Amino acid sequence: MGANDWQINGHVIYAPTAGRWIGQRPVDVQGDNRPIYSGVRAFELRWVLVSYAEWANLQVLFEAIQASGTVTARLPSFPTATGSAYGFSIYSGCTMAEPIIGAFFEEHPTDVVLLIGNIVA
Repeated sequence: MGANDWQINGHVIYAPTAGRWIGQRPVDVQGDNRPIYSGVRAFELRWVLVSYAEWANLQVLFEAIQASGTVTARLPSFPTATGSAYGFSIYSGCTMAEPIIGAFFEEHPTDVVLLIGNIVA
């Protein structure tokens, strides 16, 4: 297991082609016209092309969490005032959406997207 392994519930997953913290929209506006944002965030993992086995691994992880509804995810750390370098953090109590795939290219799923939500960062 490497220092920058991507993990869900302790299972190492195939490194995504791209990953990003999703920007937030204001939930409301305070009386002094300042936006109010939610306390939770979401992270999107995206793979351009994966093997069928890698897609099946993500799907099995999704099906396994249906009983509890939450996962622990190891993702790149959200920047904070104390953070000064790229690193990974473990976030617990997160939700995981079902993996979405695009069209197949030969026998390989393309445009696989996995959304991890309810992240308190």
